[in-house]
Order: sequence, then C-alpha cells, then structure tokens
Amino acid sequence: MNKELKLFYEDAQEQLTFMEDALITMQESGVEDESIGALFRAMHTIKGTAGMFGFDDVVHFTHIAENLLSEVRDGNVKLDDDMIDTFLEAKDHSLNLVDLAIENESLDEPTKELNDKLIKYFHSKMPNANINKTEDTQVLANNTAETAEILWHISFRLKTNFFKTGMDIANLLSFFNILGKVDKVVLVDANIPTLDTLKPLDGYLGYEIEFTSEASYADIEEIFEFVIEDIELHIFKANDTDMLKTLLEKYKDENLKDLLISNDFTALKKLDADKKVVVKKTKENTSSKKPQKKEKEKSFSLRVDSSKIDQLINQISEMVIENARISQRADNLDDTDLNESAIIMTDMLEEIRTGIMNIRMVQVGDSFNKFKRIVHDVAKKVHKEINFEIIGGDTELDKMVVEKISDPLMHMLRNSIDHGIEMPDDREKLGKSRVGKVTLTIYPDAGTIVIEIRDDGKGLPKDKILTKAIANGLIKDGKNLSDKEIYALIFEAGLSTAEEVSDISGRGVGMDVVKRNIESLRGTVEIDSRDGEGSLFVIRLPLTLAIIDGFLVQSGDTKYIIPLEMIQECIELDATYKTQMHGNEFINLRDSMLPLLNIREYFNESKSKTTRENVVVVRYGEHKMGIKVDELFGEFQTVIKPLGKVFKKVPGISGGTILGSGEIAIIFDIPKLIAHRLKDIKK
Repeated sequence: MNKELKLFYEDAQEQLTFMEDALITMQESGVEDESIGALFRAMHTIKGTAGMFGFDDVVHFTHIAENLLSEVRDGNVKLDDDMIDTFLEAKDHSLNLVDLAIENESLDEPTKELNDKLIKYFHSKMPNANINKTEDTQVLANNTAETAEILWHISFRLKTNFFKTGMDIANLLSFFNILGKVDKVVLVDANIPTLDTLKPLDGYLGYEIEFTSEASYADIEEIFEFVIEDIELHIFKANDTDMLKTLLEKYKDENLKDLLISNDFTALKKLDADKKVVVKKTKENTSSKKPQKKEKEKSFSLRVDSSKIDQLINQISEMVIENARISQRADNLDDTDLNESAIIMTDMLEEIRTGIMNIRMVQVGDSFNKFKRIVHDVAKKVHKEINFEIIGGDTELDKMVVEKISDPLMHMLRNSIDHGIEMPDDREKLGKSRVGKVTLTIYPDAGTIVIEIRDDGKGLPKDKILTKAIANGLIKDGKNLSDKEIYALIFEAGLSTAEEVSDISGRGVGMDVVKRNIESLRGTVEIDSRDGEGSLFVIRLPLTLAIIDGFLVQSGDTKYIIPLEMIQECIELDATYKTQMHGNEFINLRDSMLPLLNIREYFNESKSKTTRENVVVVRYGEHKMGIKVDELFGEFQTVIKPLGKVFKKVPGISGGTILGSGEIAIIFDIPKLIAHRLKDIKK
C-alpha cells in the first residue's frame, strides 16, 4: 500500500469511527443535529476521497447514503431506531468496500447482496420514493418528472503549489464521470514558461470543461473540495453569457476566446447568437467563486506512523542510558563544568522524553467508544436490554497500552452481557429493572491506570466454579480458598461454567488469554462478585511501557529500581522499629501494621556490607507493603529493558535497566511482590 492509499485508509477508518460514535450516541441520548451532521460529514468525506482514487463502488454507495442523510439533516426524513441500526450496518459495509477497493478486489456475491439490500433500503426511505420492481437498485427520486440535465461550464487554473500537495489531476477529472458525462476537456497551457525558468513542480496549467449532468452546482463544487485552496475555480451554466464574459476578460492574456471557439464550446455559440461581442470587465460573480478568506494562523493535526514514534522513544531511551554514563563519569572526575553540562543535558532529555511520551498519550474515551457498538450488537443478539456507560473517558494512557488492552476488554464486556446480565423477564421477576447496567470506568491511581468493568447481573456462580475447578484437577478437593481466589479460577485455561456454548462465549477459552495479555502489559486483574448483585473486574495497568521514573536502591550486591509513583515514603529501620517487630516481618507505622518484605532473603542476596537498613513503603491499589533494602540512592530515570527468558518466570521482576556505571539494575514488579507477601501472611 503506497503512502497516499494508506492516508486514505486511515482517514476512512477515522470517519467511520466518528460515524459509529454518533450513531451509538443517538441510540443512548436521542437524535441531535450535531450527531446527524457527523454522519453526513463521514459519508461525504469518504465519497470525496474515494472518488479521487477512482473507487467507484465506494463512491456509489456512500453517495446514496449521503443523499438520505442530507434529507435527514434537512428534516425531511426522521431518523428512527431501525434506520440507526441500518446505518451501523452500512458503516461496517463501507469499511469492507474500502478494504476491497484498496486490495483491487471485486465484490463477492454476499457483499453484492448486502450492497443492493442497503441501497434499496436507503432509496425506500427517501421522500416520495418509488422503487422499480424489476430492478431493486433502480430508483426514481420523486414521482414527478426526472430532473433535467444541465450543460455546465467548468474552468479552473492550478495555483503554484498544487502538485506539491500530492494531488493527481487524472483522479480529479475522473470523478466527473461519476456525476455525469464530460463532453469536452481542453488543456490551457498558455502560462507554461520557457525551459530556463520552468519549475517542474509548479502548477502552470488550466482546464476548460463542458459537462452534462443532473448534478447541482454544490455537487460539482464538491469534486474540488480537497483542492479548493490550490486552484482558481469557476462553475456556471453554459448559457450564462454574463459569466462567460467575466471569464474571457479574466483570462484574456491566455487567448481563451480563440481557444474556446476552436474547440466549439457551446458557451461561445450562445454568446455569438446573442451578438454580445464586446467583452466588458465585470466584477467576479460571487456564486462562481468562493470569497477569499483572510489569512490566519492555523493549527494542524499531524498523522504520524506509530512505528516512527516508537523508534524515536527507543533512541531517547538509549540517550538516557548514555547520559547516565556521562553523569557518572563527571562525578568520578570531579569535573564541575562537565557535571554542570551533564545536569543541563539530563533536564533537557527529561523535557524531550516527557514531550515524546505525551505524543503517545491519548484519551481512552476516543478508543473505548467502539465498545458501545460491541455492547449494542451483543445485547441485540442475545435479546437483552443493556444500559452501557463509559466513565472517565478523558483519562490519558499510552496509545500502545490502549491498543493492546482493547481485545481483553472486549472479551470481558461480552462475557458480562452474555453470562452476567439476566434476561429481561428474569430480571423483572427478581425485582430488578429489565434493563441491565454495564459500566466501564477508567481512572488514575498510584502511578497506574485502573479500568473497572461492573455489571448488575447475577454474579459469578462461586460453587459452580469451585466444583468445575476440582473436576478439572485445577485444585484439590477440600482446599480452603477465599472468594477472590475462587473467582480468579475463571482465568484458568479450559474452565467455563456456561451451560450452553455460543459464538459469543462459553467454550472455556479466552479468559486465560485475557489474563495473559494483561500481565504482558505489566498489569493485574482482580475479580469481586456478589450473588444476585453483579460482578466487578478491576484491571491495573502502567501508564506507559517504555521509560519510567524510578528510585534506585541496593540490597546485598545488587541494585534495584522501584517505580517512583508507587513509593509513598522511605524510613530508616532503626532500633525502635526493630524492637517493636519481635522477630516478625511487621512494623507499626503510625498505628497501622505494615508487612515487610526482606529483599535480601527473597532473592537470596549476599550479606549486607552495611549495618544500616531502610524500608521503602510502596502502595499498589488498596495494599501497602514495606520493602527492606540496604541503601537508598535516590531518583533515577529508568529505561525498561527485557531481561530474557531466564528471568521471565522469576516473580517480582518486570525488567532491567543499565546504570551510568554500566551495571545492570533489576526493576521490581511491585504488584507481584505485594501479592507474594500477602500470600505468605495468609499461610
């Protein structure tokens, strides 16, 4: 796929996403003019860009959909629930047409049938529609006589920068054949300079066109929508002699009159027939040319391939490591000037790093809105009524994390609807509302992003899960498990309590993959459930996957990094605390019992070379823990590096980093360490 096609595809996807969001919003909140406008703009934009590439199937379908949306926008047609559902189907079909067009593939039979079905539906909803019985796709727009064809004269000149925008004249001209018949096209080359002054990329050309069509002035002007700032355009009916005189006067230096006469243009015949030979200079007719806009500063959105951002982040990561080495060298040499330069460079790298990471940070609501469509489709399929709400959509998260978490969330939402929410009649018998509620909530907490999926359904069948887990040999019969531990068993491969297998869920596959995908993002997932009240899935994810602010510590001979945002405080484990411990791994911290994890013992480190001990108090979610270490070195900008398969299954380690001295420091996986300590306490 070349660059232009890729941009077209990305833009089409974006427009169709806007369309889907608008349709789902209308289902939830009712029809509003703004949402209708979003639908119309999506179809209109895709039609225009597809026309430039000659994708006739896309243009034909979106043009018919756009016509109906135009009637809806004008208030001539009411947008009801049935039409909203059909436009959702049309959105999916449009994307399929775009895919086929880009791959240069023809429509297969099922796609053709759906295409004809949707077109027939759109035509049937047009005011005074009258469908031809012999051909489903042949439609009379009105019961009255068909609109008469008009002979149009189109004149345009390319501005200097036209070709520098990447536009193609051939694609532009080909779009005329979709709206009508091109009778004449004449190239105006009078402005091409001599070779010594010619610039190959400058636009010197002009075009005069006679065009027969039922299209309106606005329809023809839309052909030039994406190049309107880079051309001088005149559109008028061929019998408009006043406009022709204006045109001839404007381009008299091009000998335009002789050119039109020699090519037998109808407009010149009409002018001669009226004996209006004298051409007077007139003001530009405002209907034939858009008024000049005042120049003003513009802010542009820049579409950048994500791989370029990733590459840039990798380069910054390496620079951070090298800068740490320079800083270490400056300290060793006791060079004041070098040390000062290193500090300045560190600050600059921090600003650059923050700026680049902000580029990757996106509001999750923009990506998660697609779940509204998924919930709508699944609910419709299983005949349930669902009220779905997204809370905290303005929360920002790394785009890479957003993309990777989308599939697990989709699977969990489908399960909530299929397994969790009862059928409307059953809910009514239980004294509940017929409409089930599913909520997706996103919020930041202690250096992480929390995503909660809550439903008000029947809850997880605890006894059934436990029985199935014992039958499958996942746990031993008689083992004492907490409710949360039982619920966590649904993430084991092959464990499903669904009574019926469906294409939505119930095959015992998926939830283990969900957990694995979440953990691959250095995240965790927990479940809480109440019988008859519903279930809650809580996912915690890191804000970003590339670079973190860390805190450097040492235990034994090894240096470790603790994510800074999870640290609450650091304290010295003095004699007072040790006396209170009585040999147990707990301390009384401001009247609260804090469990400790001795890193030296946990990782079997060598004995400390110092008698001093410190505790770093960390928090993850609702849990707190103290990490016992020997030395504290302070904040450290940390580039996360994978440690390879050898360390993959070592609990409590999420990666490594390279220090300025060249040493390797291990990055703690705080959630795993806390989980390990809590497990020990329960024993």
